[in-house]
Amino acid sequence: MTTFREYRRREAEGELPDRSLPTLPTDAVRFQGDRAGLVSRGIAAVIDVVLIFVVVLLTIAAFWMLSFIVNPIDPTTTATPGSVEMLADRQVRVPPVGLMIVYGYVLNVLYWTAFWALSGRTIGNLIMGVRVVNRRGRHPGWIAAFVRALFCTAFPVGLAWVAISSRNRSVQDVVLRTSVIYDWVVGIPWLVRNPGPSYGTTETDDASTDVGRDDPPSPLQEEGGSPKSPVGSEPRV
Repeated sequence: MTTFREYRRREAEGELPDRSLPTLPTDAVRFQGDRAGLVSRGIAAVIDVVLIFVVVLLTIAAFWMLSFIVNPIDPTTTATPGSVEMLADRQVRVPPVGLMIVYGYVLNVLYWTAFWALSGRTIGNLIMGVRVVNRRGRHPGWIAAFVRALFCTAFPVGLAWVAISSRNRSVQDVVLRTSVIYDWVVGIPWLVRNPGPSYGTTETDDASTDVGRDDPPSPLQEEGGSPKSPVGSEPRV
């Protein structure tokens, strides 16, 4: 066990890592800040849609159970399973399909709007390590997030443009001037380039593994974005 005195000595000698810098997996460092590819974004979108679908199913189940409290079944009824009376009773207890579809779309728009405006990433984005940013490299505001959520919900096939675009941008990104980047740092939308040697490395080792030193400008920098966004090779997922 490291004593407090030993810890202070090692900290003074520079042997401990800078805890103010975010920690990333080694294999993820060179992709940090690059635009995400079609597969990563597609999986993140599927995760979000599945979550919304589960919420819709739970809502239907809640309505079903609540209906038996508000309108319990008459124990003296003589209706048999499959009869007209039973089918009519089931239709009353289950919300219409069309209504639940509209409810799912509205819920999806609200979900994407809130998460993109608050942090730039939904639960699916968080799992896949991606984040939505505007042209300045920050997460969109409420209006921009709402317009993007509405656009993505109404025109989901726009994501397919990522496979064609040389900059990994969807139709929504092109129109709204947004980007979806790789970002594994929770709560920090960018990293400072070349954070310095980590614990257990030397200056020589760090210089030889410096990420993005000779790489071209990042996608955000090409559009006048924040120079704080890290750079790296354009991933083709």
